[in-house]
Amino acid sequence: MKNISILYILLIFGSLLSCETEIEFNGKVTEPVLVVNALACTDSIIHAKVSLSRFFLDQEDDSPAVTDATVALYVNGTFRENLVHFKKGEYLSTYVTVQGDVIKLNVSAPRHESVWSETTVPLATADLHIDTTIVKSDTSLLIDILYDDPYGYNGPNTPFHYDTVGVTYNFTHTFKVSFSDPVGVSNYYRLVVHNMTTINGRTSIDEYRNDIEDIVFGSGKNNLDGLFAETGYDPYNVFSDELIDGTTHTITFIHKQDFNRYDNRPYYADSTIHYERSEVIDLQSISRAYYLYLKSLKALGLADPFMSEPVQIYTNIDKGLGILGARTHQLRKIVLPE
Repeated sequence: MKNISILYILLIFGSLLSCETEIEFNGKVTEPVLVVNALACTDSIIHAKVSLSRFFLDQEDDSPAVTDATVALYVNGTFRENLVHFKKGEYLSTYVTVQGDVIKLNVSAPRHESVWSETTVPLATADLHIDTTIVKSDTSLLIDILYDDPYGYNGPNTPFHYDTVGVTYNFTHTFKVSFSDPVGVSNYYRLVVHNMTTINGRTSIDEYRNDIEDIVFGSGKNNLDGLFAETGYDPYNVFSDELIDGTTHTITFIHKQDFNRYDNRPYYADSTIHYERSEVIDLQSISRAYYLYLKSLKALGLADPFMSEPVQIYTNIDKGLGILGARTHQLRKIVLPE
Protein backbone atom coordinates (compact mmCIF):
# COMPACT_ATOMS: atom_id res chain seq x y z
CA MET A 1 0.00 0.00 0.00
CA LYS A 2 2.84 2.34 0.82
CA ASN A 3 4.43 1.71 -2.60
CA ILE A 4 1.11 2.50 -4.31
CA SER A 5 0.86 5.85 -2.44
CA ILE A 6 4.38 6.85 -3.45
CA LEU A 7 3.66 5.96 -7.08
CA TYR A 8 0.47 8.02 -6.97
CA ILE A 9 2.34 11.07 -5.65
CA LEU A 10 5.02 10.75 -8.34
CA LEU A 11 2.38 10.57 -11.07
CA ILE A 12 0.68 13.73 -9.79
CA PHE A 13 4.02 15.56 -9.54
CA GLY A 14 4.97 14.51 -13.09
CA SER A 15 1.68 15.75 -14.46
CA LEU A 16 2.22 19.13 -12.81
CA LEU A 17 5.65 19.44 -14.44
CA SER A 18 4.19 18.67 -17.86
CA CYS A 19 1.41 21.26 -17.63
CA GLU A 20 1.78 24.42 -19.75
CA THR A 21 -0.56 27.37 -19.59
CA GLU A 22 -0.67 29.71 -22.57
CA ILE A 23 -1.68 33.23 -21.61
CA GLU A 24 -3.06 35.23 -24.50
CA PHE A 25 -1.69 38.77 -24.83
CA ASN A 26 -4.63 41.17 -24.69
CA GLY A 27 -2.70 44.42 -24.47
CA LYS A 28 -2.24 47.11 -27.08
CA VAL A 29 0.33 46.49 -29.82
CA THR A 30 2.03 49.83 -30.35
CA GLU A 31 3.02 51.00 -33.81
CA PRO A 32 6.77 50.97 -34.52
CA VAL A 33 8.61 54.27 -34.08
CA LEU A 34 11.89 55.50 -35.47
CA VAL A 35 15.00 54.49 -33.53
CA VAL A 36 18.04 56.73 -34.00
CA ASN A 37 21.48 55.91 -32.57
CA ALA A 38 24.18 58.47 -33.31
CA LEU A 39 27.39 59.72 -31.75
CA ALA A 40 29.07 63.06 -32.38
CA CYS A 41 32.81 62.70 -31.68
CA THR A 42 35.47 65.39 -32.02
CA ASP A 43 37.55 65.23 -35.21
CA SER A 44 35.14 62.69 -36.72
CA ILE A 45 32.16 62.70 -39.04
CA ILE A 46 28.74 61.85 -37.61
CA HIS A 47 27.57 58.25 -37.96
CA ALA A 48 23.86 57.62 -37.41
CA LYS A 49 21.88 54.37 -37.58
CA VAL A 50 18.12 54.51 -38.20
CA SER A 51 15.82 51.56 -37.58
CA LEU A 52 12.30 50.76 -36.36
CA SER A 53 11.28 49.68 -32.90
CA ARG A 54 10.02 46.13 -32.42
CA PHE A 55 7.13 44.78 -30.40
CA PHE A 56 8.57 42.86 -27.43
CA LEU A 57 6.89 39.60 -28.46
CA ASP A 58 8.29 39.67 -32.01
CA GLN A 59 10.58 36.75 -32.86
CA GLU A 60 13.09 38.71 -34.96
CA ASP A 61 16.45 39.44 -33.36
CA ASP A 62 17.27 42.62 -35.29
CA SER A 63 15.31 45.82 -35.66
CA PRO A 64 14.31 46.58 -39.27
CA ALA A 65 16.71 49.04 -40.87
CA VAL A 66 15.25 52.23 -42.37
CA THR A 67 17.01 52.92 -45.67
CA ASP A 68 14.81 55.76 -46.97
CA ALA A 69 15.10 58.22 -44.07
CA THR A 70 16.04 61.87 -44.32
CA VAL A 71 18.59 62.69 -41.62
CA ALA A 72 19.01 66.47 -41.46
CA LEU A 73 22.04 67.79 -39.60
CA TYR A 74 21.98 71.20 -37.88
CA VAL A 75 25.16 72.65 -36.37
CA ASN A 76 24.87 75.56 -33.94
CA GLY A 77 21.32 76.24 -35.10
CA THR A 78 22.10 76.25 -38.83
CA PHE A 79 21.19 73.54 -41.34
CA ARG A 80 24.38 71.92 -42.55
CA GLU A 81 23.49 68.92 -44.71
CA ASN A 82 21.48 65.74 -45.07
CA LEU A 83 23.45 62.68 -44.04
CA VAL A 84 24.07 60.16 -46.84
CA HIS A 85 22.84 56.57 -46.58
CA PHE A 86 25.61 54.07 -47.27
CA LYS A 87 24.39 50.67 -45.98
CA LYS A 88 21.57 48.99 -44.02
CA GLY A 89 20.11 52.08 -42.39
CA GLU A 90 23.47 53.70 -41.59
CA TYR A 91 24.03 57.34 -42.52
CA LEU A 92 27.18 59.48 -42.65
CA SER A 93 27.85 63.22 -42.64
CA THR A 94 30.69 65.05 -44.35
CA TYR A 95 30.88 67.55 -41.50
CA VAL A 96 33.65 66.92 -38.94
CA THR A 97 32.58 67.67 -35.38
CA VAL A 98 34.54 70.02 -33.12
CA GLN A 99 34.20 70.52 -29.38
CA GLY A 100 31.56 73.01 -28.34
CA ASP A 101 29.30 72.25 -31.33
CA VAL A 102 25.55 72.07 -30.74
CA ILE A 103 24.47 69.13 -32.89
CA LYS A 104 20.84 68.54 -33.84
CA LEU A 105 19.39 65.73 -35.94
CA ASN A 106 15.92 65.82 -37.51
CA VAL A 107 14.99 62.38 -38.82
CA SER A 108 11.96 61.62 -40.99
CA ALA A 109 10.84 58.60 -43.00
CA PRO A 110 7.75 57.75 -45.03
CA ARG A 111 4.80 56.40 -42.99
CA HIS A 112 6.44 57.26 -39.65
CA GLU A 113 6.35 60.24 -37.31
CA SER A 114 9.44 62.44 -37.48
CA VAL A 115 11.83 62.51 -34.52
CA TRP A 116 14.62 64.80 -33.40
CA SER A 117 17.35 65.24 -30.78
CA GLU A 118 20.03 67.74 -29.83
CA THR A 119 23.32 67.51 -27.93
CA THR A 120 26.36 69.65 -27.18
CA VAL A 121 29.85 68.28 -27.79
CA PRO A 122 31.73 68.68 -24.47
CA LEU A 123 34.94 70.64 -24.10
CA ALA A 124 38.17 68.75 -23.55
CA THR A 125 39.32 68.08 -20.01
CA ALA A 126 41.78 70.66 -18.72
CA ASP A 127 45.30 69.89 -17.48
CA LEU A 128 45.37 66.20 -18.44
CA HIS A 129 48.61 64.57 -17.29
CA ILE A 130 49.65 60.93 -17.24
CA ASP A 131 52.58 59.88 -15.07
CA THR A 132 54.05 56.38 -15.18
CA THR A 133 56.28 54.44 -12.80
CA ILE A 134 57.96 51.20 -13.91
CA VAL A 135 59.41 48.57 -11.60
CA LYS A 136 61.28 45.55 -12.98
CA SER A 137 61.20 42.52 -10.70
CA ASP A 138 61.04 38.74 -10.35
CA THR A 139 64.02 38.05 -12.60
CA SER A 140 64.95 34.38 -12.94
CA LEU A 141 66.90 32.18 -15.34
CA LEU A 142 65.31 30.20 -18.16
CA ILE A 143 66.71 26.66 -18.32
CA ASP A 144 66.08 24.48 -21.36
CA ILE A 145 67.09 21.05 -22.67
CA LEU A 146 69.47 21.26 -25.62
CA TYR A 147 69.96 18.09 -27.68
CA ASP A 148 73.43 17.40 -29.06
CA ASP A 149 71.69 16.05 -32.13
CA PRO A 150 69.00 18.76 -32.71
CA TYR A 151 67.27 16.75 -35.49
CA GLY A 152 66.85 13.66 -33.33
CA TYR A 153 68.33 11.23 -35.87
CA ASN A 154 69.57 9.04 -33.05
CA GLY A 155 66.06 8.56 -31.63
CA PRO A 156 65.16 8.76 -27.92
CA ASN A 157 68.76 8.07 -26.89
CA THR A 158 70.02 11.37 -28.36
CA PRO A 159 72.48 12.94 -25.89
CA PHE A 160 71.35 16.21 -24.31
CA HIS A 161 72.45 18.77 -21.73
CA TYR A 162 70.86 21.59 -19.74
CA ASP A 163 71.73 25.19 -20.56
CA THR A 164 70.68 28.70 -19.59
CA VAL A 165 68.87 30.15 -22.61
CA GLY A 166 67.60 33.42 -21.23
CA VAL A 167 65.81 35.19 -18.40
CA THR A 168 62.23 35.80 -17.36
CA TYR A 169 61.12 38.96 -15.59
CA ASN A 170 58.13 41.10 -14.75
CA PHE A 171 57.36 44.78 -15.30
CA THR A 172 54.86 46.51 -13.00
CA HIS A 173 53.58 49.74 -14.59
CA THR A 174 51.74 52.24 -12.40
CA PHE A 175 49.71 54.82 -14.32
CA LYS A 176 48.39 58.03 -12.75
CA VAL A 177 45.80 59.92 -14.83
CA SER A 178 45.30 63.45 -13.47
CA PHE A 179 42.86 66.08 -14.73
CA SER A 180 41.15 69.27 -13.54
CA ASP A 181 37.37 69.39 -13.28
CA PRO A 182 35.66 72.78 -13.80
CA VAL A 183 33.97 74.13 -10.69
CA GLY A 184 30.21 74.53 -10.49
CA VAL A 185 29.46 72.76 -13.80
CA SER A 186 28.09 69.23 -14.16
CA ASN A 187 30.56 67.14 -16.14
CA TYR A 188 30.59 63.52 -17.23
CA TYR A 189 33.54 61.36 -18.18
CA ARG A 190 34.57 57.98 -19.50
CA LEU A 191 38.02 56.43 -19.02
CA VAL A 192 38.92 54.00 -21.81
CA VAL A 193 42.16 52.01 -21.46
CA HIS A 194 43.39 49.46 -24.00
CA ASN A 195 46.43 47.22 -24.09
CA MET A 196 47.71 47.29 -27.67
CA THR A 197 50.24 45.16 -29.58
CA THR A 198 51.91 46.16 -32.85
CA ILE A 199 53.94 43.66 -34.92
CA ASN A 200 55.48 45.01 -38.13
CA GLY A 201 52.88 47.75 -38.39
CA ARG A 202 49.85 45.51 -37.74
CA THR A 203 48.02 46.50 -34.56
CA SER A 204 45.69 44.44 -32.42
CA ILE A 205 43.78 45.41 -29.28
CA ASP A 206 44.55 42.92 -26.53
CA GLU A 207 41.91 43.87 -24.01
CA TYR A 208 39.75 46.64 -22.57
CA ARG A 209 40.35 47.52 -18.93
CA ASN A 210 37.20 47.52 -16.80
CA ASP A 211 38.86 46.63 -13.49
CA ILE A 212 39.99 50.15 -12.54
CA GLU A 213 39.00 51.07 -8.99
CA ASP A 214 38.48 54.66 -7.87
CA ILE A 215 36.04 56.67 -5.79
CA VAL A 216 34.53 58.26 -8.91
CA PHE A 217 33.31 54.88 -10.17
CA GLY A 218 31.15 54.49 -7.06
CA SER A 219 31.36 52.38 -3.94
CA GLY A 220 27.71 51.60 -3.29
CA LYS A 221 26.89 55.26 -3.96
CA ASN A 222 24.74 56.52 -6.80
CA ASN A 223 26.01 59.41 -8.90
CA LEU A 224 22.62 60.73 -9.98
CA ASP A 225 19.95 60.71 -7.27
CA GLY A 226 18.95 57.08 -7.39
CA LEU A 227 18.42 56.82 -11.15
CA PHE A 228 20.51 53.66 -11.46
CA ALA A 229 22.02 51.44 -8.79
CA GLU A 230 25.80 51.56 -8.42
CA THR A 231 28.07 48.55 -8.01
CA GLY A 232 31.82 48.13 -8.03
CA TYR A 233 31.65 46.64 -11.54
CA ASP A 234 31.46 49.10 -14.42
CA PRO A 235 31.98 47.75 -17.97
CA TYR A 236 32.10 51.27 -19.40
CA ASN A 237 34.22 53.20 -16.82
CA VAL A 238 31.83 56.17 -16.81
CA PHE A 239 31.58 58.65 -13.96
CA SER A 240 30.28 62.11 -13.09
CA ASP A 241 32.07 64.90 -11.22
CA GLU A 242 29.66 64.77 -8.28
CA LEU A 243 32.43 63.74 -5.88
CA ILE A 244 35.27 65.77 -7.45
CA ASP A 245 33.64 69.03 -8.59
CA GLY A 246 36.19 71.78 -9.09
CA THR A 247 39.18 69.70 -8.02
CA THR A 248 42.19 68.08 -9.63
CA HIS A 249 41.64 64.34 -9.44
CA THR A 250 44.01 61.43 -10.05
CA ILE A 251 42.95 57.93 -11.09
CA THR A 252 45.60 55.26 -10.49
CA PHE A 253 45.76 51.79 -12.02
CA ILE A 254 48.41 49.09 -12.47
CA HIS A 255 49.38 46.94 -15.45
CA LYS A 256 51.73 43.96 -15.16
CA GLN A 257 53.71 42.28 -17.94
CA ASP A 258 55.72 39.07 -18.00
CA PHE A 259 58.59 38.68 -20.45
CA ASN A 260 60.85 35.86 -21.57
CA ARG A 261 64.13 37.07 -23.04
CA TYR A 262 66.12 34.39 -24.87
CA ASP A 263 69.61 35.87 -24.71
CA ASN A 264 71.48 32.72 -25.78
CA ARG A 265 69.33 31.92 -28.81
CA PRO A 266 69.85 34.57 -31.47
CA TYR A 267 67.22 33.09 -33.79
CA TYR A 268 64.54 34.05 -31.23
CA ALA A 269 65.49 37.69 -31.70
CA ASP A 270 64.68 38.20 -35.39
CA SER A 271 65.90 41.70 -36.26
CA THR A 272 63.31 41.96 -39.07
CA ILE A 273 60.40 41.83 -36.61
CA HIS A 274 59.36 45.09 -34.96
CA TYR A 275 57.39 44.32 -31.81
CA GLU A 276 55.77 46.97 -29.61
CA ARG A 277 53.39 46.83 -26.66
CA SER A 278 51.64 49.97 -25.47
CA GLU A 279 48.91 51.26 -23.21
CA VAL A 280 46.42 53.60 -24.89
CA ILE A 281 44.59 55.87 -22.45
CA ASP A 282 41.60 57.92 -23.58
CA LEU A 283 39.94 60.23 -21.04
CA GLN A 284 36.68 61.25 -22.70
CA SER A 285 34.40 64.11 -21.80
CA ILE A 286 30.90 62.85 -22.62
CA SER A 287 27.45 64.37 -22.80
CA ARG A 288 24.98 63.78 -19.97
CA ALA A 289 22.68 61.82 -22.31
CA TYR A 290 25.51 59.49 -23.35
CA TYR A 291 26.46 59.02 -19.70
CA LEU A 292 22.89 58.07 -18.72
CA TYR A 293 22.61 55.78 -21.74
CA LEU A 294 25.77 53.84 -20.81
CA LYS A 295 24.67 53.63 -17.17
CA SER A 296 21.33 52.17 -18.23
CA LEU A 297 23.17 49.58 -20.36
CA LYS A 298 25.28 48.75 -17.30
CA ALA A 299 22.14 48.34 -15.18
CA LEU A 300 20.62 46.09 -17.85
CA GLY A 301 23.74 43.92 -17.93
CA LEU A 302 23.70 43.51 -14.16
CA ALA A 303 19.96 42.84 -13.87
CA ASP A 304 18.73 39.38 -12.93
CA PRO A 305 16.07 38.39 -15.51
CA PHE A 306 13.94 36.74 -12.79
CA MET A 307 14.56 38.87 -9.69
CA SER A 308 15.13 42.42 -10.96
CA GLU A 309 12.78 45.18 -12.01
CA PRO A 310 12.72 45.84 -15.78
CA VAL A 311 15.47 48.23 -16.89
CA GLN A 312 14.49 50.92 -19.37
CA ILE A 313 17.29 51.99 -21.70
CA TYR A 314 17.74 55.75 -21.56
CA THR A 315 16.71 57.70 -24.67
CA ASN A 316 16.86 61.38 -25.65
CA ILE A 317 15.17 61.01 -29.05
CA ASP A 318 11.98 63.10 -28.99
CA LYS A 319 8.94 61.08 -30.20
CA GLY A 320 11.22 58.10 -30.91
CA LEU A 321 13.85 55.90 -29.29
CA GLY A 322 17.63 55.73 -29.23
CA ILE A 323 20.45 58.05 -28.28
CA LEU A 324 22.23 61.07 -29.70
CA GLY A 325 25.42 61.26 -27.66
CA ALA A 326 28.61 63.28 -27.84
CA ARG A 327 32.17 62.83 -26.64
CA THR A 328 35.53 64.56 -26.83
CA HIS A 329 38.64 62.37 -26.94
CA GLN A 330 41.98 62.98 -25.27
CA LEU A 331 44.30 60.13 -26.25
CA ARG A 332 47.70 59.27 -24.84
CA LYS A 333 49.85 56.35 -25.98
CA ILE A 334 52.45 54.97 -23.56
CA VAL A 335 54.98 52.58 -25.12
CA LEU A 336 55.85 49.81 -22.67
CA PRO A 337 59.47 48.65 -22.33
CA GLU A 338 60.60 45.09 -23.00
